[in-house]
Amino acid sequence: MSNFKVVISFIIIALIMISGCGPSTKDVKKGDIVITEEVLRERAETQWEDNFTDGFITEIPKGTKLEVLFTPTPAAKVFECRPIEVNGEKDPDMVEAFFVPEPIKNKIGYKSYSFALKKEYLGTKVKKLESKN
Repeated sequence: MSNFKVVISFIIIALIMISGCGPSTKDVKKGDIVITEEVLRERAETQWEDNFTDGFITEIPKGTKLEVLFTPTPAAKVFECRPIEVNGEKDPDMVEAFFVPEPIKNKIGYKSYSFALKKEYLGTKVKKLESKN
């Protein structure tokens, strides 16, 4: 009977290791921090007064840290985030200046910017680091 318990214990441990423990890398929530594992060429979405949005294409360097802005719904294919550190720079104004061209940032009505990254990037092109919550 004791060999049976050992075998069952081994099977349970193996199943836990195969399925993983802890949160899935495919799940992010508001406040999570992710880091790019490679250079990404993505569309930045700009938010403007009067609920107007626009955007531009830019590169997000490898090693950029981004904060998840909203918890995506389970069916969502993307998660919205904003860079909080790029090339070692953490100052929010400098990070924004790195990504948002001055002619866009200086236009009347500009409010902010963000990226909608594909959830499929999690665990490959983007790695979840931590949560601020």
